[in-house]
This record gives sequence, C-alpha cells and structure tokens, in this order.
Amino acid sequence: MKYLLLFIIPLLLAASCENRDEKNEEYFEENCPYDLKYSGHYLKVPITITPHQLTYTVGDTLRISTIFSDSIEDIGTQQTFKIEGFPFKPVTLLYRFYDGLNWDAGYRVNESSVADVYQPFYNFSSNYADGYKANTVYQNGMYEFEMKVILEEAGRYVLVFTDLFQEHLGSGSADLNAEADAITFEGQCTGLLQYYICSMITGETHLELFEDELIYLDEEVYGGGVGTIENSIGPLKTGSLAVEFNGFFGFEVVE
Repeated sequence: MKYLLLFIIPLLLAASCENRDEKNEEYFEENCPYDLKYSGHYLKVPITITPHQLTYTVGDTLRISTIFSDSIEDIGTQQTFKIEGFPFKPVTLLYRFYDGLNWDAGYRVNESSVADVYQPFYNFSSNYADGYKANTVYQNGMYEFEMKVILEEAGRYVLVFTDLFQEHLGSGSADLNAEADAITFEGQCTGLLQYYICSMITGETHLELFEDELIYLDEEVYGGGVGTIENSIGPLKTGSLAVEFNGFFGFEVVE
C-alpha cells in the first residue's frame, strides 16, 4: 500500500490572529488570553538520542526515545499545560546516504527493533525510507516510547521523527485525528486554536553539516516540502516539513 509520510506543520507559523473583526477579537482575547508565538497549541514532544553524537562506529547501538511528563510545553501559547491521555503516535524514518547522494532505508539495512508494548507497525516503502508507526505508553503521568538501532552499515544518516497526527493533517485526513482532538485540558483555547505536534530533538541536530542531504530530500523526495523555521539551513526556506518540528537529526556511521 502506498504510504504518504508527509509530517506537515502547516504554514501557520508566522500567522497571528489577523483578519478578526473587533467583536471576534474581544471574544478571542477573553477565551485565549495568551501572547501567541504561533497560532495553535503546538505541543512539544522531546526526542532523545542516546548516545548523542555526530559520529558512531559500525556495531554501536543507537537508542531513540521520547519520555516526558503530562505537563507539556505549548510552544504556541508559551505556556505549560497538564494534558492527560493524549494519543501520541510516533512515526519515524531513517535515510542512509552512501556514495554521494545515493540513499536507502536506514531501518532496512540496519537492525532495528521496537518493543511490542508500543504496538509498532513497520512499513516497507518505495517512495520514502521505510518507517515505523507506533503508540506511546501513558502511565503514572508520563508518556513513553523508545526503540533501538544496531548500526551495521556505514554512511551518512538523516533521522526523521514526527507524529501520525501531523501526517493526517498534511494528507487531508484530519478527521482521523478525532481521538486526539477530543482531548481537552484546563487553559485550552477550545474552538480557537488547533493542535499541532512538535517533535524536537534534544541537543544538537548537526543539520548544518548535512546540507547536501537535506537539499536532496527536499528536491528529490519531498517535492520542495522540506523547510526550516528559525534558522536558515543553506537554501532551505519555509517549508511544510519543518526540520525543527519534525525530529530531523544528522549523524555519520564509520567502519
């Protein structure tokens, strides 16, 4: 089955709440009294790479995890909210580049695994790198997901780690997010701000060293959709697949 892995952060990042008439402006300010950085509830999901390095050796084990409390930072409103039982659904791909800009699926050529507790689904893809879809586990006020990769092939790698919520938004299937949209929390701008999931690497992403690979992914794989929000990386500009919010991480594996 064709699997369109879009990971879209819609181009609302620079949008304020303009074009509201005076009456609606009053209603908005009463029901959403925040100094908005982005016009939405942009929930931050921290992604941890262990060990966190630029260079690994064949045979090393890489662990990718997201473990965070249900007191979640909202980048949009610049607040922290207690959000219980949100159905975070990690989606991750791994691109391996070799002999220049030839690429294959990093999860296919290395040994990767996800525990059954996260209900993983492995997708073989001919359009993108192979990927995993899974669920987080929520218990005792904590969200948790983790996986590991035993690095068996040398090359230059680009990890992408995002959430199925974003794929549904980008593919025009936002109705599939009904379970997530039904989650409410104290302080929410209900009916005024939409959810977005920001999967963000903790620490250095090394992306400035992977400019050629990112340009290739932008032009040849994602059709001009890869972009940057806060820091310009080479010629990358604003794009629907924002590297900062979609868990892009670059690293190299050597013999």
